[in-house]
Amino acid sequence: MTIQRPVTAHSPIPGDDRTLSTEPTHELVVCVTCRPRGSEDRPGKALLAELTAQMAADAAWRVGGIECMAACGRPCAIALQSQDKTTWLFGDMDLTDAEDIARFARQYEALPDGWCKASERPGKLARTALARIPASGRVLPPDADACT
Repeated sequence: MTIQRPVTAHSPIPGDDRTLSTEPTHELVVCVTCRPRGSEDRPGKALLAELTAQMAADAAWRVGGIECMAACGRPCAIALQSQDKTTWLFGDMDLTDAEDIARFARQYEALPDGWCKASERPGKLARTALARIPASGRVLPPDADACT
């Protein structure tokens, strides 16, 4: 008789090439250097702390800060990204938007390709998108009709 070890997060599953993973699959990034014009206040640090707290129970998410996402005219910038999904960049975010950002993060996680309409995003996220970047490999060839 063979006694097998218990399956852990990174152990192979008998008969399966894949492994189980508890690593986050999605990232929520907050610019920590953004500041409103004429101010020394950097609201991204407080927003990062609040989002870290709100997303702590969501194992699929890694929340972190970064220095500058080149959205200086629209502070504070945040981004949501995941492999094989649309990446989103939003501006004009502040601490009062943390709940809507967390809600959209959970919505984004459930979207197979990360794509959604402005009317489907909560709060200011419906009108403050700076970029919606398609996942790699999702662009159409030059001769394709994008409207069909």
